[in-house]
This record gives sequence, C-alpha cells and structure tokens, in this order.
Amino acid sequence: MATTVPPPAVVPKPARKIMVTAAEGLTGRYLIDLLMTEPHRSRYLTLTALCFSIEAAAGFADYPGLNVVVYDPTDRRALRGYMEAWADTCMLIPPARKDKAEITRTLIDAAKAARNVHNLVFLSAAGCDYAEYNRQPRLREFIDLEAAVMAAHPEGPPASSSHSTCIVRAGFYAENILLYSREMNAEGRIPIPIDDIHRFAPVAVADVVAVCAYCLTSVGPQGLAEGVRDEVLTVTGPELVSGRKLAEAASQNLGMKLVFESISEGEAMQILKAADPLVDDSEKEYILEYYSLVRAGRTNYVSNTPMMLFYGHRGIHPGGLFMTYSSLVSKLGL
Repeated sequence: MATTVPPPAVVPKPARKIMVTAAEGLTGRYLIDLLMTEPHRSRYLTLTALCFSIEAAAGFADYPGLNVVVYDPTDRRALRGYMEAWADTCMLIPPARKDKAEITRTLIDAAKAARNVHNLVFLSAAGCDYAEYNRQPRLREFIDLEAAVMAAHPEGPPASSSHSTCIVRAGFYAENILLYSREMNAEGRIPIPIDDIHRFAPVAVADVVAVCAYCLTSVGPQGLAEGVRDEVLTVTGPELVSGRKLAEAASQNLGMKLVFESISEGEAMQILKAADPLVDDSEKEYILEYYSLVRAGRTNYVSNTPMMLFYGHRGIHPGGLFMTYSSLVSKLGL
C-alpha cells in the first residue's frame, strides 16, 4: 500500500505593515536596522520610514525593500493618507526638535484617524511620571502625550482604529555620555551635573529598540501580543551607577584613565552646546532635566523586566557600551 505523503504546511505570509516615525533620529535608524534583520523581518509584510526631509530620507537609500516617505508634519490630511496606505501598525518616536510635542500630537491624531491603523506603539521617557511641570517640562510633556495615546484606544471590535496600544518608556540613553568625548580624551574626565551619591541606570539605545521591535512584531488576538497590549513598559539599563562607577567602567573599556567630575548645570549646558551643534537645544534641555531627576533621587531603580521577558537577558552594561563605542569616542574627541 502506497504511503501518502502529506503536502508541506502552508506558512501564511506575514500581513503586518509597520510604519516608523520619526525615522531619521538615532532611535528610528537603530530600530529600522533591527527590524530589517531576522527574526523580525519574517514577521511583517512591509516596513515604511517617515522622514521630515529629503536629506534624512537619503540616509535610507541603501535599505532594500524599505519604503521611505518624506512628509510635512503640519499636513494632517496627507499624513493620514500615508498611514492608511502603508500601515496597520505605527511606531511613534517623538522627533528631537523644539516642536516635538506639537508634532507628536499630530502623529497621534493621524494614527487615530487612519482607518486601518490598529496597533500603536509610543516611545516615551522613563521618569516622566516623576517630573514636575515647572522644573522638568521637557520630561513632563511625555505624560500628556501618553494620555493622548491612551485616549486613542476606543472600545469596540478588533476592526476599530488603534484598538491595540503600548507605551515604551526609555531610560536615559547611555549614548549621551559620548557628548563628553572631548573632555574624556583631552582632559581625562567625565563631567556630569550630579554628585557621587546620586545614581541612575543609563540604557543602551540598542536595548530600547529591541523592546520596540518585539512589540511591533508581536501578535495577539486583539492586535499586539498579550503582555504588550495596553502595557507601559519601562526600559532602563541593567545596573545602577554613580558618576564614579561610570568613570570606572569607561576607564576599563576605553583604555584610558578617566575620573568623574561633578559640575554645575550651567557648566553642563556649555559643554553640551560645544559638543554637537546639530543636537537640538530642546534635547540638551531634556538631558539636563533628566540629570535634575537624578539629583532629586528619582532615578534609583532598574527596570529590566521587558528585556528579560522578551530576550532572556538584562541588557547591555555600561562597560559593554563603552567597549562598543571605544573607536567612536576616540574620533569624537579629536
């Protein structure tokens, strides 16, 4: 009797269409890089990057298969049209510019209005819930943006717009320490406007985008996977460090002797202004506001649960980060 060989299983083509905006910043570029690698690449049908300028879009010219759209963030109708044409899942990354909050609200409104956008992941800031409007306004504005995102979650059947939302709160980016590269190379110091008794858990941007990529490609009965949908996921680095501990980690992995120096907020702003003129002043204000949270003792916590749940490890330690960027630190310090 002949043996019947069953036909090969039919693997359904992934149907998800992901859009990332604003894509031209550090976080957006890292996220797109990660999404275009496996296993994430097998979990969506199309990937689209929304950029503010032709120059930013040109940076994605060598990304095969990536849709790149240049858009005017004030044109709400066109923005909604782009989302309806290219997305059912949106990653909203607030742009690094002075009008961040206004543009982000426009993006949120467009995602709500787009009929086929059912999943919305918003990148927020860890510590925004501890910030005060009169002392840390750049941080505190994320609370209002989070509220706008959560308001985009209507009751209704799965076909409802934006029925599946997730907020990812990113901690202080460890890459911000690279802004002190000149002082590290020329003067052997890491100048930060905190005292040595203050601690925080800087996070690598790679860990933040890893969590975002998992959320965007996760699948559950109502859109995003359970454990992602309706969650607020806080992502910090795996270790609390003081300024002195940070300098020790840098010394061990950069091959140079570095010391921590506590400086005033005014001195810190002068260093930030000189470090990179292309960094928007609002982002420098954001960095200083986060340091003020550190001084207030409101950053003494580690949140590794998303990394542990999704990837089985706690993320990149400060030493590993300095090792990764060792050649860049030398170049930036010239």
